[in-house]
Amino acid sequence: MKYKSVNELDKFMFQDAEVKKMEFNPELMTMVLLGAAARHNNPSNDTLVDRYLDDTEIRLKSPKITRFLLEGAKYYDANNVFLREVPDQDIPKDQFKETFQKMQEDGKVFVITPKDAKNGGEYCCEIAVDVDEDTYWVEVEFEKAVVEWEHFLNKVPA
Repeated sequence: MKYKSVNELDKFMFQDAEVKKMEFNPELMTMVLLGAAARHNNPSNDTLVDRYLDDTEIRLKSPKITRFLLEGAKYYDANNVFLREVPDQDIPKDQFKETFQKMQEDGKVFVITPKDAKNGGEYCCEIAVDVDEDTYWVEVEFEKAVVEWEHFLNKVPA
């Protein structure tokens, strides 16, 4: 890959990026996204405007999932009267691979947000992926985040 960014997730925009690949194992969590953008303040972006990237690979070294859940929902009728609530559902470890596969097939990134690590990791981020009507949230701590891509594309519309 031509461009590489290390531990600078805050220098990218991932919202609405299509998930082309999402895999997890104890050594590495890998995501390949289509539709990510480098922010104007990204050190590799010399144009000072937000720009889309071609296929973007994100690798999180030594990942540890600290939280993985399917977001719940509250349902209301047309008169805004509360009907029912579906609580968040934790994803058990034995379903991680299956859930990552589901996110890879139809997922769109809602957000990737850097956070403070609280469980012994160097870094932490929260990843939300929409799959049809569902939203999955993954909080992962890791040793290092590497983002790589080959080309800058058009600028992001204001």
